[in-house]
Order: sequence, then structure tokens, then C-alpha cells
Amino acid sequence: MANITKRTNKKGEISYLIRVFIDEKTDGKQIVKSMTYKPENGLTPKQIEKKLNETAVIFEDKIKNGGTIDANIKFGEYAEKWLETNKNNYAPITYTRYKNLLIRINEAFGHLKIGKIQSMHLNEFYENLREITSQKTGDKLSPQTIKHYHRCISAILTQATRERIIPNNVATRQFMNAPKVPKKAPAHLDDEQAKQFVLLLNNENDIRIKTALTLLIYSGCRLGELCGFTWSDCDFKAYTITVNQTSQYCYGYGIIEKSPKNETSKRTIKLSQYVFGILSEYKIWYLQRKSACGSKWVDSDRLFTQELGKPIMPTLINKWLNDFTIKHNLPHITPHSLRHTNITLMISAGVDVRTVASKAGHSRTSTTLDIYSHALQAYDEKATAVIDEILTPKEKRA
Repeated sequence: MANITKRTNKKGEISYLIRVFIDEKTDGKQIVKSMTYKPENGLTPKQIEKKLNETAVIFEDKIKNGGTIDANIKFGEYAEKWLETNKNNYAPITYTRYKNLLIRINEAFGHLKIGKIQSMHLNEFYENLREITSQKTGDKLSPQTIKHYHRCISAILTQATRERIIPNNVATRQFMNAPKVPKKAPAHLDDEQAKQFVLLLNNENDIRIKTALTLLIYSGCRLGELCGFTWSDCDFKAYTITVNQTSQYCYGYGIIEKSPKNETSKRTIKLSQYVFGILSEYKIWYLQRKSACGSKWVDSDRLFTQELGKPIMPTLINKWLNDFTIKHNLPHITPHSLRHTNITLMISAGVDVRTVASKAGHSRTSTTLDIYSHALQAYDEKATAVIDEILTPKEKRA
């Protein structure tokens, strides 16, 4: 068992010497391996004791099994190895995001030994990020972006913990609070705005725009799901469309196909005859364009394509929607706003949450409850009014 000795230096700082005794040498002296553990600031005596014992067990296990504590490796060096090791475990978009995030992360503390990284380094880094202006938007980095940085760092330190390079992941809630992302009601159209949107859309001359935006607001699908739809996914007899894949653009990779967000995202969505009437009109236009292109056409079977049949760029859908809202003086919304509109309208109409979650492709009803609490609150008020009308005498009602 490891031997632990408490030490205090001249400044009053406490540390612990952990020693592991191995086999004796031929001269009778024991071989001793040691390391120093210095508690992070703010830990209670109980937390220090727990971490100290965990560190001692890990250290002893490594020594007795021929391992070595490689906590001297620089964070940046280990992060690069981690990224390449996990390249095939992440989707191209996630891999590219982490690669880009590591640029700023390594600039901040990539030079530090991974065993020296403390929660205070991370908190200082996040504070600095909050002062950075995004070149893409011209605004400060969003809380969600800062949360992405935190997740990337935590994933790296988690792997280092599994490999027993470090005893603990200081990015976990045991040692620090993760950057918070304020909750806010998703941007969406209210009932009247949604009706006006559909009315204007019905008079849209560009059948591509009319079909794409109609599918977004009526199906509640995600943008990537819309771009991934194929004609094979459409059942014109049952009036259903099935989500089998998503289509996204990734820098350095181009248009990529991937499985939906989760297993429950693979779903079949029932739509109205009205929507399939528009889809039928669009199919006629689509087949005419395909015929006109002849041998130049690239048959991808996608509903929405570029000029010669290749899968559409998702940003083009964004442009269509933006141009449409500006043209008709509507509130600024995104394709995801139309998804939120669809789900909010279902909840407001009294559709049960389990059905809403299923149609939205949420893995858990708790996700729906959490994101759409604004709509559920209004529905709760209606329910309260109904109970009040049933039970409370007329003369006692407010």
C-alpha cells in the first residue's frame, strides 16, 4: 500500500508525498517511486482526502503494473494525439469543430503540462473567451460556443484520466461549474404569423422555395433532415415522409451524409394532402428539369438539389427563407425557427407531449418539456382555466 506523508512549506502551502515501495535490491534496499500531490484551492478536507486516496491508488497501480505517470506531457501535445486517435470516432463536422477549437485552447494553455492543468486555468480561459468578438458574426462569442470549448477540453481530460495520465478530470462538476448557457424560448412564429407565412408561401412563384419552406413548417424537420430527404423517402399514397439521413456541409469535406441525430430521429412523419399536393407539383417541375439536363444530371435521388442534381447546399435553404421574409416584411427567422413553430403549435393545440416528442424526433419527452416550457406554460394556464370553470361556482370566479 502506498505511503502518504503530509508536508507544509515555508509559505504554509500543503502538499502530500506519495511513495510506493517495490522489490528490494540485491543489497537489501527497497526501490521507492514517489510523486507529489498538491490539492486544488477550495476543496474541503473530505474532498482532499478522497482525491488523495484516489491519486495514491492510481499511482501505485501504475507503478506495480509497469506503467509510468506521464503527467509531464504538454497539454497541446496530448490534445493533438487525442484528436487524431479519435478522428474516426467523430463525425467530420464534430472533428473539424474540435480541430478549430483547439487553436485557441492550445494558445491559452497548450504549453502547460497536462498534469498541471487546474480548474482555475479553465475558468480564466472562459472569461477571456467572453471578451472575444466573432469574425463571423461581429458579436461576442455566444455562451453556447464557450460551452463547446468546455466540452472539448473535458473530452481530452476524460481520455487522459482513462489512460491514467492524470488522476482526475478538473473540468467535471466535482471541481468546477461548466459555462452556463442561458435558457430562452426558441425563436418561432405565433399562430397568426404562422398563418400569414403559409398564406404568403402558397402564392410563392418559385416552386423550390414553396416546397422546401412548406415541408419545414409542416413537418417540423431539422434543416439537415430536409436536405437529406430523397424521393424514396416520400410515400405519395400514405402521405408520409421518412427521415433516414441528414445532409450537411463540412469545410474540407464538402456535402456529407450521416445518420440522424439519434435513433428516435429516424422517424416517419405523417403530412396532409395539402402538403403532398405541393410536393406533387414540385415533382413535375423536378422531373422536367432533370430531363432538360440530360446526361449532365447527377442522379442523387435527393428532393432538393443543385442545378445538375448534386445534393443542395444547406445555406441555400437559409438564403431562400431570408429572402422570403425580407420580401414580405416578416420577422427574421431561420429554418430551425420553423421547426420550433411547428412543435409550439402542436403543444398549444393540446397534442400530448409524447406524440410531440415522437414527431419532433426527440430521444426523450424531457427534452421536449425542457425546450418548450414556454408553450407548455400557456397550455397549463388553459388547463387551469378549464378546471376553474368546471369546479368553481360562477359567483366565486375572478
